[in-house]
Amino acid sequence: MPKRPHAPKKPKPARPPAAPKDLGVWSGILRAPEAARPWPSLVFLAPFLALYTVGLLVLRPGWAATADLWLRRAMAPLGLTGELVPVGILVVVLLVWHLFRRDAWRFPPALLGTMIIETLLLAVPLIGLHGLFQAIAHSPITLSIPAAAPELDTDRLAPIVTSMGTGIYEELIFRLMLVSLLIVLARHFMGLQEDGAIVAAVLVAAGIFAGAHTIGNPFTWSAFLFRTAAGVYLSTLFAYRGFGVAAAVHCVFNVVIKVAAGGI
Repeated sequence: MPKRPHAPKKPKPARPPAAPKDLGVWSGILRAPEAARPWPSLVFLAPFLALYTVGLLVLRPGWAATADLWLRRAMAPLGLTGELVPVGILVVVLLVWHLFRRDAWRFPPALLGTMIIETLLLAVPLIGLHGLFQAIAHSPITLSIPAAAPELDTDRLAPIVTSMGTGIYEELIFRLMLVSLLIVLARHFMGLQEDGAIVAAVLVAAGIFAGAHTIGNPFTWSAFLFRTAAGVYLSTLFAYRGFGVAAAVHCVFNVVIKVAAGGI
């Protein structure tokens, strides 16, 4: 008796994609990719940048952050000098990046509110990390603010003004410039995929960030390891949440630590 041919199996219907989990306030934050774009980052950081620049131009040039001075020295051989050179570098880099990406100029105003909430929330782990390393080391891990003129520490505005410059320009150097460069090198010359390139760039940049802070300062393992961990955290924020949020978190962290240390 001939066997009946098996009927072809019906393909199982594809499962519908799972609905995104409700993460509360984080739902709105993590679904706002516009926050990582250069133009919203520049608009968001404008008040921080204005406070720092006005502090230098109107109040005292001696409040310049160390990272600000690094940028000025780097540009001096090109004939670019003055307090506004770092501001110009930041604005030009972000605008060129914006034009290269061909992003829209308009974005919802509510995005700035989202970025404020995100900054305040993401500053908390960094502050906690600082406290943890201090507790382990049984000694304070201080910030060099104001970096250019320590004798101005008694001025109540100096730490606030310099905290803005330190946060913005260190993120410009160590995250926007260095991490971006390292990601490109890791992908195109080492052949790493995107996630692997980001991990490699974050780790290398964090070590360089921590090492740069030992220049002109006494070396301690607690401070070096904390700054390495902080570099990993801030580099990760930059890679996944953008320059604006990373720089603002750095600024808020600096101010909070100075207040807690009695520096303001």
